Order: sequence, then C-alpha cells, then structure tokens
Amino acid sequence: MSDVAIERVSGDGDYPLCVRRYRPDATAVAQVILLHGVVSHSEWLDPLARLLCERGIDVVCPDRRGTGLNELDRGDAPDSATLVADIERVRQAVALDGVTPHLGGFCWGATYAIACLERAADRYASLVMIAPSVFPVADVGDEIVTGDSGEASLEPNVPIDRFTSGPRYEDYIIPDPLKTRLVSPRFNSVMVAMNRLLGPRWAKLDIPTLVLLASDDRLSDNSKHERAFAMLRANPKKKTIIAGEHGLQFDAPETTAAAIADWAEPAAA
Repeated sequence: MSDVAIERVSGDGDYPLCVRRYRPDATAVAQVILLHGVVSHSEWLDPLARLLCERGIDVVCPDRRGTGLNELDRGDAPDSATLVADIERVRQAVALDGVTPHLGGFCWGATYAIACLERAADRYASLVMIAPSVFPVADVGDEIVTGDSGEASLEPNVPIDRFTSGPRYEDYIIPDPLKTRLVSPRFNSVMVAMNRLLGPRWAKLDIPTLVLLASDDRLSDNSKHERAFAMLRANPKKKTIIAGEHGLQFDAPETTAAAIADWAEPAAA
C-alpha cells in the first residue's frame, strides 16, 4: 500500500475536515469509510486501516469535526444534522467509480454511522459495527452535562483505561496529543439526541450488517447488543465475538481486519 495520505474535504458549511486515506496499490476491490468514537480520532483506526488496505480495500477515516487533526471548534459540534452532512460530503469526495462503500463505526462511531444511514442507506453496501457502544455499560454515559454552549469545558464521560489493558494504553492512548480531552455541553447534547433516536433507527435498519463484539469489553454491554442483534431486520447479518477488549484495533487487529475484509469483499464482486 502507499503511505497514508491526509486529505482535506469541505464539510457542511465548508468546515475543513481532515481525512486519513489508505489507498491500495492496485484497483480497490471495496471501499470502507470508518468513523471513530467520542474521545478517539481517525489515527486510532490505523491498525485496521493498514491491514484492510493490504487486502485491496480503499479505507477512508475522517476525523469528526472538532477532533483529531481538525483544529477548528475543538470538542464541539453544532447539531446532529451537521455531523451527518459532513459524512455525506466525505462520501461524495472519496467516491470510486463502480464501488459502493461500506460504512463502519467504532465505539460511538457506530451510533454516528447509524444516524448517517437513516436517509442514506441506499448509498452504502453495508453497515459494520466494531465494538459498538450503542448500549454502553451502566456507569458510562451517566450524568452527562448538556447545554447550548459550544465551549469545550467538560471531560468526556468515556474512561480511556477501558479501551485496552495492553501496551497500546501506556505507549499510545495516554500520551496521544490528538485524543479529545474536552467536549462542549452542546456536543454532549448532540450525542444524547443521537442516542435517544437509536431505538427507532435500530428497528428500521435493514441494510446488510456486520457486528464485531469484543469478548472482554468493559465499555459496551455485549448482552444488550446480542439481544438487539437478534431483533435486527438486516439481511444478511452477521455477529462475531473477537477475543480482546473494547479497542479491538489494538488487541486483535488482524482478526478484526480479516472479519471486515471477508465481509466487504464479496459484496464488491
């Protein structure tokens, strides 16, 4: 694969979005757009993206506005419609001739992806959820402070020590200068609003769906995800439990990437 490229995409309202792009050397057999979670950013998905690219998949990892390499309005988002519109702008900007992209989300990125699919499911080949936090464990998400202020002044209610107990926690996550340290009350309001709409959106999901759960997840409630998966209308649908903690890209990158590639490649044929 070529070295990862940082591309710029004009988001909603011409917000300058940074996007990590992993292009295979040969013609792409598929394309996957991967959305990160609340405290993470696109580089957290790098271990998966590189392995997927080696399988011939064009991988697109945008930084959510206000996160990662996006310096403008740190930790903030005006509303959910703007976040959804940003991803549509990304999809259009990275489109490949004859290839329908898959939309994936890690952690809260799965909730974000589901919101994007509400009016755009026909533009994607499938939904891929990687350790989704659609249903977080009981003590995550409690007492979220919401409001109208766009000033990033609140710590995210996501314990970073639950992503992995492996070496990547000490040598990458803790010192990571790009992780989201503060969010605005307005971003929290957007997040809560998206979470509240998950029920009806989940009930309507009929796009092919792959769910990858982490066996030792301390952020997501796997039992609730499994019950919800059983109720999904999606066809086809597949659920796989992978050994590791919430940060599957750190604990089991090869297994996780293989599961995504095996899912995505046939749909592109």
